[in-house]
Amino acid sequence: MNPSIIDYIAGNYISLILLVGLTVIITLNKDAKIPAVGSVYLILLLAFAVIVSEMVTEWASEEMSRVSVNYAMTALRYILYPFIIALEVFVLTKSRLHRMLILIPAVINALVVLRLPRIDSVAVFRYSEKNYFISGNLHFFPFAVNILYLILLVVFSYTQFKEHKRFSVVVSVSIITITGVTMILEYENVITDMLTEITLIDIYIYYFYLTTIYRNQVHRKMLEKERELSKSKIRLMQEQISPHFMYNALAIIKSLVRENPEQASETIDDFSTYLRQNISALRHNENMIPFTAELEHIKALQRIHEAGLESKTNIIYDVRESGFRVPPLTIEPLFENALIHGIGEKREAGVIQIISDAADDHYIVSVIDNGRGFDANSESFGDGINNVRQRLKHFCGGTLDIQSGEEGTTATVYIPKNGEKT
Repeated sequence: MNPSIIDYIAGNYISLILLVGLTVIITLNKDAKIPAVGSVYLILLLAFAVIVSEMVTEWASEEMSRVSVNYAMTALRYILYPFIIALEVFVLTKSRLHRMLILIPAVINALVVLRLPRIDSVAVFRYSEKNYFISGNLHFFPFAVNILYLILLVVFSYTQFKEHKRFSVVVSVSIITITGVTMILEYENVITDMLTEITLIDIYIYYFYLTTIYRNQVHRKMLEKERELSKSKIRLMQEQISPHFMYNALAIIKSLVRENPEQASETIDDFSTYLRQNISALRHNENMIPFTAELEHIKALQRIHEAGLESKTNIIYDVRESGFRVPPLTIEPLFENALIHGIGEKREAGVIQIISDAADDHYIVSVIDNGRGFDANSESFGDGINNVRQRLKHFCGGTLDIQSGEEGTTATVYIPKNGEKT
């Protein structure tokens, strides 16, 4: 009774289960963001071709008349095994030159297996007329190429992931040991038909190794971003609560204590509100706060600034929309810049407008002054403005546009309605 297709599948059951399981895991684990994931899928495709060739070989071995089929399937496996390991090395390099060089041994192996050029005395294997496998004088060559690729896998893993040296060496040595020993045993005919299962197990190990490495790299980048954000917050606090401003505020309060105690008390309250808003936003890691809270912060700064001045700046609040949230300390620095650097350097009275409105997909906040324009990229203003831009982009995907000239400056903040992160 001739075996059925079910019998052939049963004979390669372990290989098929390993292949299907790995395919499902890789497909469901797309967020691992492994580079050259296309190469991983190609590895699985080649592994599937090897499994099919083994089933066809089992079928061809049953009849002496199927010698050519047996030869073709065996040649296919001898050719594909090096390419499978070569593609594992592929994942570790983006260099086109390196990838071309990596393929050379596999291509040479394919030519040797196919006996190109055709020399009768040179062969990796052949089949007798009775369909028996016979090793040739170059039977060792495909195994040697596989061992070469395993060594390259160790070298590339070690150089690519230097920060994980111990982990890279342990995993790579495990793969080369398991596969290498299996190849040697099959070469010596101690075991047979085990290389495909071992290769798939190696792919499992290698894939989880890469997943772990790249997840660690993503985690490390996130920690670096968090550290940078913390540094940004510290820089922002230093910029917002500058010694110069504090000295001026305290000097104003001191002079008011003698001349107008009641106003001095109100200014102290405003100064406390100003400091509390700055420190609270940074200490409690608030990503977004109500726009009205940011507006109160601005008004406190305005009252402190005006307390020591005889002439008042004309501040116009045109609040058409207030039911939204903004990153803390993003509108206030723009107002402070207009108040101190724009209007503060005008001889005549200045005007500052704060306008909030809503569009179809975003909220708009504009700070407009008729003071002296400035270069937003200059050293005097660049850091503070870049800080605001970074906070808008990081916390809500917002943007900042600044137009400045001789007739004044307009700073416009755009807050996406679907980008608010509370």
